[in-house]
Formats: sequence, structure tokens, C-alpha cells
Amino acid sequence: MREAARYFRLSSFTTMKFICLCGALVLPLLGAAQQLVATTPPLTYHVGLAKAPLYRSAADTARKPSRYLFSQAEAIVVGRFSPRWVVVKNDGFLYLTPTDKLSDYDPADAGKLPIDPRTQLITYEGVVPVPGVSQADLYARATAWVAKAYPSNNAVLEQQDAATGQLVVQGELPAVVYNLYAGVLRSSYAGVVRHTLTIYVKDGRYKYVLSNLAHNAKSTPNLKSGGALEQDRASLFGYAGIGSHKTWTDLKVAATRDARHLLAGLEEAMTLQKPQGEKKASDF
Repeated sequence: MREAARYFRLSSFTTMKFICLCGALVLPLLGAAQQLVATTPPLTYHVGLAKAPLYRSAADTARKPSRYLFSQAEAIVVGRFSPRWVVVKNDGFLYLTPTDKLSDYDPADAGKLPIDPRTQLITYEGVVPVPGVSQADLYARATAWVAKAYPSNNAVLEQQDAATGQLVVQGELPAVVYNLYAGVLRSSYAGVVRHTLTIYVKDGRYKYVLSNLAHNAKSTPNLKSGGALEQDRASLFGYAGIGSHKTWTDLKVAATRDARHLLAGLEEAMTLQKPQGEKKASDF
């Protein structure tokens, strides 16, 4: 009888230790599942042709997802979890989704816009070294790139001076807005975003300055010109309220992304090398 009682006490003690150990192991896992946080203002992207899986935590990515964002749906990104994963907000909850499922994702969109302290305009400016290449050759590369980068009627070469090594381009890139058509989100033409691009070349280097970004609806039905991209609000639909705010924000993000990509193309043409991107990294 005494042996049975002793065994019972030992068994109870062992069981309690097991329960405590399980609790110590499970609680951190539960905590890890809740660690998704919004770290950036919401930015709207779009799912590609394949639906995007949603996961509540990093651990969940090893399992089959229970939720998806459908093809071409909006994805509201509120943070970057890793180079291959972003945090999205959906129905009030935070999830992980892979970046390669978003057709227009660019991590640089979350960065602060470069505002020139003197002009207060969004201005992309930089000097790129091109060792061993003469001013004449860089000028030839720049003029060839301008002719290729801007489709017909999308640019005016305002200044072209081989002696001083300077080109001034008044260019424009197409703008789009997204609307529901028969329950499906579709992009539609929304005019253009104009800009001024100045390129200076010297032996072994070139400089670029891109500014004066402004939206022009170009007679697009039911849409007004937004004007300078420095504005927080624009009257795209005849008023500067909630109805215009998201569309204007999305248009600005896409336009500044296009400007960065344009300058990346210029760098590739001038240096004959692709701009160095972010190094690949493992998921977690």
C-alpha cells in the first residue's frame, strides 16, 4: 500500500513536470505566431496570375495555407518580413505572403521620397562612375538610351549639346488606375506622369537629375489631372476627399517606382552592367 502511494506521488510529480515543460515549449511558439507586425504605411500591390497563399506565422509556411488572395486581387502590404516574404493585412489580420506572387512589388516603394531641400520637389539625383569611358562615348550611350527608353511622342529632347555633354529630356510615362469590372479588378489607362530628366556626362562619369513629376490625365474620361506628385491629395474625380485619396496614393507610388526603374535602365545603358540589386538571402 505504501509502495502504491509512493508510486502515485512520483507519477503525479512526473506528470506535473511534463505539463510545465510542455507549457514552456508551447508558449514561445504561440508567441512567435503572434509576432507579425505592421512596420510600414500600407501600400497596395496586386496578385499576379497565380493566387497568393496567406500564412499567420513563419512556422505556418511549412504547412498548406488555409487562405489565399485570388489572382489579380489587391494585396495591402504593411511590412517586410524578409527578402522573400512580406506582411499583408487582410480582413483585419496580418499574414505572410511570398513577394514573387505580387506582380508589382518593389521594396524600395516603402522608402522616403527624395525631396530636394531647395526646390521642395521630388528629385532623383546621383553621380555614377564609369571608369575609362570618354565623355564622347558616354554622350553617345546617353542619346541612344533616350531614343530607346522613350516610345514615339513620349519625350521631347529639349536640349542636346555634345560639346558640354548635356541632355535635357521632357518625358512622360503612362499612368494606370485600378477599378472593378464585373467583379474583377482591372487596370485602366489614366493619362501620364511627366518629368524632366537632365543627363550630364564627363570623362569617366555621368550625372542624372530627374524631377518635376506631375500627373496629366490627357482627356481620360471621368478623370482629372492630379498635378504635381508632391501633393498629399489631388482631385482626380472632381474632389480631394476619400474617393480620390487612395487612387492618388497608389498612382504616386507607381509613378515614383517607374522613375526609379527608368534610372536603373539608364545606368545599365551607361555602364554596360546591370545595377547591383539586393543579395539573395534565405527565407528566415
